[in-house]
Amino acid sequence: MFVREGELPGIGKKYSMKTANGDNIVVVIHHTGKREIYYFEDENEEPTAVIELSDEEARTLGTILVGALFQPTSDEEKIGFLMKHLAFEWIKIPKTSFLVGKSIKELEIRKKFGVIVVAIIRDENVIVSPSPLFQFQPGDTIVVVGTLDNVKKFVKLVEDKEE
Repeated sequence: MFVREGELPGIGKKYSMKTANGDNIVVVIHHTGKREIYYFEDENEEPTAVIELSDEEARTLGTILVGALFQPTSDEEKIGFLMKHLAFEWIKIPKTSFLVGKSIKELEIRKKFGVIVVAIIRDENVIVSPSPLFQFQPGDTIVVVGTLDNVKKFVKLVEDKEE
């Protein structure tokens, strides 16, 4: 992207920019602080749109455009954030586990252990987002998500606790 700057004697400065799709944006900054924004589609000589802004309005718009108020995040940033804060684990339920014969609701898994059961594999069946009334059986593999600490604690409880 290339921005051209030019002097406008007695008026101020002019900045021109060509967008990726071939349109032109011209900003004229007057000595008085007033800004004019001209939008030219393709190679048209007449602007498609003209916007006049006061100095304060231009600064406010600039703050928004520069991202001072809101910064969108890329998918990579979102994934990176999740990978730092979430853990997924597959846990095979032993016969002696406190989960056996009980439901997700009855055990209050999310409330008591800070993990969410997102899927269950039973034999060749995958149950995604199981009902709170789903009852666990020995040999089920459950997929849980939560913080690393909560997931580690839950795995230990499922694999070690006997009733």
